[in-house]
Amino acid sequence: MNAIKRYALSVVLVVWTVLGLIVASHASEQRTALVIGNAQYGYGPLANPVNDALAIARALDKAGFEVILQTDANRDAMEQAIRAFGDRLKKEGGVGLFYYAGHGIQIKGENYLLPVAGDAPADEVLQQQSVAVSEAVEVMTSSHDGLNIVVLDACRNNPLGGASSGLSRIDSNARLFVSYSTSPGSVALDGQGSNSPFTKHLASAIATPALNLEETFKRTLKGVFQETNGQQTPWISSSFFGDFTFVDGSTDNPAGSVPKMAALAAIGTALKESTARTGPARQISGVYRVEGTNPNGTTYDGMLAITPEDRNVRLTWWIGTDVFTGVGEFAGRMLVVNWGDKHPVVYSFTGAETLDGEWADGSASEKLTLYSRTAPVEAEGLTGNYSVAGRNPDGTTYDGTVVLTQQGRTFTLIWTVGTDSYHGVGELDGNVLTVDWGDKTPVVYAVMADGHLKGLWAAGRGAEELTRIQGQ
Repeated sequence: MNAIKRYALSVVLVVWTVLGLIVASHASEQRTALVIGNAQYGYGPLANPVNDALAIARALDKAGFEVILQTDANRDAMEQAIRAFGDRLKKEGGVGLFYYAGHGIQIKGENYLLPVAGDAPADEVLQQQSVAVSEAVEVMTSSHDGLNIVVLDACRNNPLGGASSGLSRIDSNARLFVSYSTSPGSVALDGQGSNSPFTKHLASAIATPALNLEETFKRTLKGVFQETNGQQTPWISSSFFGDFTFVDGSTDNPAGSVPKMAALAAIGTALKESTARTGPARQISGVYRVEGTNPNGTTYDGMLAITPEDRNVRLTWWIGTDVFTGVGEFAGRMLVVNWGDKHPVVYSFTGAETLDGEWADGSASEKLTLYSRTAPVEAEGLTGNYSVAGRNPDGTTYDGTVVLTQQGRTFTLIWTVGTDSYHGVGELDGNVLTVDWGDKTPVVYAVMADGHLKGLWAAGRGAEELTRIQGQ
């Protein structure tokens, strides 16, 4: 017994030692930020970028960042600051954050930040006299292996010819989180107060304890959308699935916490492996039950299918007898869905079986609960005979058989349930089979990896599963 006790005690001590090292690494994690605000352009002065840079610098300082601040900087000053930023990241590692407020343009898909100058650069030297965003990103990513955050409160207007309004999308990766003050290709507002709408809400969100990275920018998105009455919607590009908090919720670590990148392997491992293997679109593809609350307080339920579409996903809702569609773009652990209304829906997901959504103006909410994920299966492999087990909306159950045949892109299903027979015609889209069988709503099946089909009908209150009959 004494040997066992000594062994158990040694295990406990090892565990606490490891935990202590991890906590210590969190506390000592370096945070470095470069903040630039340019306003006094001789050819297109702006009201707020210097105020914005100061507001963000103050918020980051309180969040434990060592801040390099530049205001009304010319090209040489901007490039020197970027080099100093890179040197500090290379020396100290940790988390890097680059924030810019001022004029920004895109030329042939490349984003450029405009230094302060008296005269507008001529078109032929515009690129040479500006600072490419890719330069700052390259300095950050090549200097260390930690998390990098890029925040661009730019494109407030385009005072120059030869360039496109708005910024183009920056490709992110697992260590790069990019936030724009407005959606790619759109123009942001400078604001009527002392700060731009974007920076005003971002600085407030950064200072709020216990908000993770996505929630910080989700709160910013909602605030900007509401303040501008939908004129401006911030955007995020990210594949980062780690955990980062600007300000921790505890009082003994007010500067916040972030694990070293090496320790992130232990955080959300299954989620990250799944994403790396299949991509986030495949990860959340499937059939869901829907529960929602409208702006007027009434509630609704229904069913929804999520199918991959290039790098994004397509969503189709069946709510009562109405059908809605939308396209969702990923932003780290968020999904921003435009569905035809002026208010996009922002969903949070962490690899669990639910997606919690909220309209950008905060007036309505929606919860998606996974019924079945889909899997890539060839359409030709679906034909055959199946047994069916189902549940009616009133809770009663049924069973029977289904014969499934295919002609071109069309599938035919014939159910035999007791003495009754039903006929349906369906189409396959991204391994979701939607079958019209004469009722007010279709049956929406998720095609599973083993060839089974799990479906919802009657706004998600009815459900059934088709299991292939072996040998047929």
